[in-house]
Amino acid sequence: MSYPISISFHEDQLSVINHEGEPYIPMRPIVENMGLAWQSQHEKLKSRFSTCVTEIVMQIDGDVQRRAYTCLPLRKLFGWLMTISPNKVKPEIKDKIIRYQNECDDVLWQYWTGKHQRMQDELNSVLMQENISQAKGSFHGKGLNSRKQEKQTNERAIIYLQTLIQPQLTNFEKPLIN
Repeated sequence: MSYPISISFHEDQLSVINHEGEPYIPMRPIVENMGLAWQSQHEKLKSRFSTCVTEIVMQIDGDVQRRAYTCLPLRKLFGWLMTISPNKVKPEIKDKIIRYQNECDDVLWQYWTGKHQRMQDELNSVLMQENISQAKGSFHGKGLNSRKQEKQTNERAIIYLQTLIQPQLTNFEKPLIN
C-alpha cells in the first residue's frame, strides 16, 4: 500500500500517491480549492481523461479517514489545468491560473519549436555531408564506390527528415542530388 506525499506546486501543497509506478493526484481537493464545482469537473475528468483517471483509496493530510478519490496522473494535471477558465475560479487564484497557463503555453512552444529546429539542423548536416560526398565522388572518379554508399544513406536520411519537418507532404519529390 502506498501513502500519499505532499509536494509544493505554485505555493500550494498537493497530495501525490504512487499508483502502479506512476504519481497520481487526488482531484477533488484541487477542484474545490479553486472554487470550482466538483460535479462538472468530475464529469470533464471522466470524459476527457477516461483512459487514465482512476479511483484510489487513501487518507490525505487533514482527513481523519481513508476515502476513495478520483485521481489523475500527475503528467495529465497540466492538460486539465489548461481547460480551466480563469473567470470561473476564486478571484484570489485567478492570477495564479493565468500565470500557470501562460507558462504551459511557453513550455509547449519551446518544445515544438526546439524540436523543429533540431530536425532542421540535422537535415542541414546531412545535406552538407551529401555535398562533401558528391565532391569526393566527382574528384577524378576516386572514391566512386564509397560515394554510392554515402549517397544512398544520405538520400534516406534527407527524405526521412523532410517528412518529419513537413509531415503534410505525402507525395514529395525526390531531392535534387546528382
